[in-house]
Amino acid sequence: MKRSLFTIIALAVFFGTIYSNYKRQTPKSELDYDSFGQIPVVLNGRVQPLDSVARNTLLAINGKSTATYQDGSRHQPIEWLAEVLFQPQLAVDRPVFRIHDDGLRAILPHKEPDQSGSMIKRMLLGSGSSHHYYSLNEIRTVYDKIRQDAVEASEIEGQLRNRYQNAVVNLANNVIRFYNLTRTVHHGESPSFIEELTALQTIIPAAIEETEKQQRGEDFDSSKLSPMLSFMQVYRTFESESLFFTHPRPHVDGEQTWLKMSSALDEITRDGKPSEVTLHYATLVDAYRQGDAETFNAALPKLHEAIESIDPEATSKATAERLFNYLSPFYVSIIGYVIVFLLAVFSWPFGSQALNRAAYWTTVAVFVFHTIGMGFRVYIIDYAPVINLYSSAIYVGWGATLLALIIEKLFKNGIGSFVASVIGIASLIVAHHLIDGKDTLEQMKAVLDSNFWLTVHVLTVTFGYASTFFAGFFAIFYVIAGITTKLIDKKVAKMLSSVVFGIVCFSTLFSFFGTVTGGIWADQSWGRFWGWDPKENGAILLVLWNVIILHARWGGFARTRGIMAMAIFGNVVTSWSWMGTNMLGIGLHSYGFMNSAFQYLAGFWVLQLFFIALAYLPQSRWKSPVNG
Repeated sequence: MKRSLFTIIALAVFFGTIYSNYKRQTPKSELDYDSFGQIPVVLNGRVQPLDSVARNTLLAINGKSTATYQDGSRHQPIEWLAEVLFQPQLAVDRPVFRIHDDGLRAILPHKEPDQSGSMIKRMLLGSGSSHHYYSLNEIRTVYDKIRQDAVEASEIEGQLRNRYQNAVVNLANNVIRFYNLTRTVHHGESPSFIEELTALQTIIPAAIEETEKQQRGEDFDSSKLSPMLSFMQVYRTFESESLFFTHPRPHVDGEQTWLKMSSALDEITRDGKPSEVTLHYATLVDAYRQGDAETFNAALPKLHEAIESIDPEATSKATAERLFNYLSPFYVSIIGYVIVFLLAVFSWPFGSQALNRAAYWTTVAVFVFHTIGMGFRVYIIDYAPVINLYSSAIYVGWGATLLALIIEKLFKNGIGSFVASVIGIASLIVAHHLIDGKDTLEQMKAVLDSNFWLTVHVLTVTFGYASTFFAGFFAIFYVIAGITTKLIDKKVAKMLSSVVFGIVCFSTLFSFFGTVTGGIWADQSWGRFWGWDPKENGAILLVLWNVIILHARWGGFARTRGIMAMAIFGNVVTSWSWMGTNMLGIGLHSYGFMNSAFQYLAGFWVLQLFFIALAYLPQSRWKSPVNG
């Protein structure tokens, strides 16, 4: 019972974290923001719920997952988005634009830096204390200067811009994005959306009649045409400014199309009446402005039903994605891996099999939740788990955890759980920083939206990354534990050596197969199997380094500590192949280009070299009685 008690407590803490995080996402309001956030729209070429629009936009301009208003109150992204869409005259005074560049802040009104968030959260997730937050109205006072500087900076290639130029371009883009949101559902040039629709329906019959007279060459009354023409002019301006598509259209030749609100309103001038979707949106707008929660909430299921009757798949995917957002599987998995890390670490000094068992079953639970998160992504985007650098980081952590569970099941000593937790935490934090205010469920880039061979290539070569990292981190554990503890006796040393050797064999197979299938895909897509592209060079380097490790062991050129040092250097090779080649910004694979984070990658390399140096400390410096 004692052995089970720790497992029950650990799992209860993890599942409690899932539940509390889910509940935290729900705004406390009379307005049904949950249902509002599930409304499907089309943005960035894909169907997504308003909840995702809110989160991605707020993260891009604010750098945080909540909006803090003037009175210090915090609001969920969907609450903020509702105000932006329906009452922009209030939203323009909310200090949500994050400015972190000193040069850019110098031309804006003086602000005290934001100190919100715990120190740990700021360190891990990058919510820095040097950020200042401004409202759109504050930015407007100097926007002409910002726009001019942004235009000049945009003419310079991204990797050549300085800090101020990048900051001013980002701010100008975010201001435009914010403004476009305010012009997406309603143009705001009339106080009541419903009254506008009523007026439009009143003038249309007479206007159509006069238009027909004009077309027949008969005398017509232009005064009856001008009101409709005024509406049409507003709607066409509205069309160019709105951000996303709100109205699904019936299938035509098997294809589903969507319209912007402006186009749907323009259709009224021909059809004579608004669609159900338009009417329900109008009800939401007016009810929100009037603070009428009952009418607002009653209109939501009607809007969902109207959209679902035209595009049921969109409704299904939007509902799934909203649940995915609320679960936050990868953020919660970081917490789960931290729990595993603590259980594994404390199991060794106390020799506790109960803690070891708890670490294993918690790893299983976190792995399942990690897998569920990947499953959501596959369902939402209808593609393989890896489509960009962000998803590759998610997949690397998942693959390493899978290998760790197999190792832990075989040896039951907590080392597998420990390594899984370290790689899981590291990979998911890397993934978090790769978001950078972007939609992580973006449409596949044309170069990637290809064929079977690309899917096989991406999954296998990325699993090769995961397994090489796994071997490298096992080797790091061997070195650190050997120097600082007596844990690495002959039995454990033999086990670790066997594991690293086996995983390197495994990694060689996957990285080689992934490289070959990548060549087949390149031959089908670009007409050549191999072109010495930087990414291709990185892939072959990974294969060659793993082969070198195997030959060093088979030929007796390196003993246990030498093989461990080589496995650690495999982390350097893998990180270069995976991330470093993308930082060059050249070649056919530069679609994953990152113009920052090189200093973090360089720091990681220095750390690996430090571990390699530790591996070669004299035996007298090691507490564990290992040799080789």
